[in-house]
Amino acid sequence: MSVMTIYERAPIGAMIAFRSSVPRPSEEDADALAAWRKCNGTGWLVRCTPPRSSIIWSTPGAITLLQREFQMDLDAAIAAREAFPLDSDLSFEVVYRPEAGQVRVLQEYGAHSILFYLAANMADARRWVEQSGHINTRLEEVCVEEICADAVEGRIA
Repeated sequence: MSVMTIYERAPIGAMIAFRSSVPRPSEEDADALAAWRKCNGTGWLVRCTPPRSSIIWSTPGAITLLQREFQMDLDAAIAAREAFPLDSDLSFEVVYRPEAGQVRVLQEYGAHSILFYLAANMADARRWVEQSGHINTRLEEVCVEEICADAVEGRIA
């Protein structure tokens, strides 16, 4: 599916696979393999940024994936993020959706939220926030109603 479908339908905290149409190069060609890996992998959907424009510039919007496990070290987490513009020609797929009872640890950045951690439950989320030292976080529990609405409204990708 397209990156726009992920942007419109996938919930924050979903695991997304992305791939190009280029075949995997051999292990001997390290440069080509590194380039291929940049366009083929998985990541946690941590942010959806809408398109923006002004008189002199515009951006197409993007989804941001965290390509490692969640980390308390913000610098390491930022380094592991990759933004994919909404006009990307890669193919995307939802491979995991957050389950009821899991808790998103979010922080607001301007008009957008960014996912810092997807906890197994509320106690785990509170413990993570306390240990990480992050401030101004918001805890958002994934509820059954959200999952049912996704199914009814066709957002189960």
